[in-house]
Amino acid sequence: MSNMPYVTIGVPVYQGELFIEETLRSIQDQTHRNIEVIISLDGPQPAAEQLCQPFLKDPRFRIVVQPERLGWVGNLNWLMAQVETPYWFCNAQDDLVNPRYVETLLEHAQQLPEAAVVYCDIATFGLLSFNITQASVAGSAFARQFTLLHEHHSAVAYRGLTRVEALRHSGGIRANEVESFSTDTTWMAAMARWGELQRVPVELYQKRIHSGNEHTKWFTWPPEKVTKAWMVHCADMLEQAMLVEATTQEHRILWLAGVGRLLSRRFGFLPSANFNSAERMSLLNEFIEHLQAAGHMDIPILLEESWSNIKPWTQGFYGLSANTESSLHI
Repeated sequence: MSNMPYVTIGVPVYQGELFIEETLRSIQDQTHRNIEVIISLDGPQPAAEQLCQPFLKDPRFRIVVQPERLGWVGNLNWLMAQVETPYWFCNAQDDLVNPRYVETLLEHAQQLPEAAVVYCDIATFGLLSFNITQASVAGSAFARQFTLLHEHHSAVAYRGLTRVEALRHSGGIRANEVESFSTDTTWMAAMARWGELQRVPVELYQKRIHSGNEHTKWFTWPPEKVTKAWMVHCADMLEQAMLVEATTQEHRILWLAGVGRLLSRRFGFLPSANFNSAERMSLLNEFIEHLQAAGHMDIPILLEESWSNIKPWTQGFYGLSANTESSLHI
């Protein structure tokens, strides 16, 4: 075991008093002993700090109290910036890992050098009990981004074992303007720019479902906020996709996949699944306006066309416009 790679485990903590002891115990019980555990308290939290103190007797554990709150994205980015080992994973303050979690994923990661992230299936417990799986995302960088845009929303790989080279390449987690909705999924797309996301089909991660979950709060939002959050998320995903080296035609396909994600009925979250054609066209126009205002990517340059052609062509492709004479082709 002494020759096995070290793994850094980051534990971001904010108001985590109810579950943090159980979480840290599950980490301490890992069969892979070469771990470094960094607990980052997001601002002073005396009660949580006291609960963490007994684990500091284990020299593999250390705690940092941030002088002021960073927010969950800022705290995660701080933790990722501390990683000096070949691998990393984030263990949420209320989730549990099987004792063989690190051992099993590390074994597969070492056999899959092309993998940015190796992850397992998730079993939920608490308020709800169900399983979450995500198929491997492989192939070329273009194919990986297309697959993520077209098929994936659950951020299963986000809870996997990540290679440090991919972690550095990703640039960290970027907050967005709607309470950082689904930035964990966008982080998966950033990882997929570096390499594959590989599934190990065993349940080794337990996600606790309770009223304080960030994801649980999303489903309490009013429809207008949900629609805005989904639009911003789709723009963030499209930006990650457009960063990969690709031909003009491949960028056009990724553009269509990004718009398809925006308008899709598959993901079961967006109220626009029930929108009529006029409402869907309005959402598309709002999406384009958001992209233009954000200025993170120049879609006309990437697609080698003007917005005056891109807009009607896209509307026609998705049946949102009766007539389109755009010359844009894929």
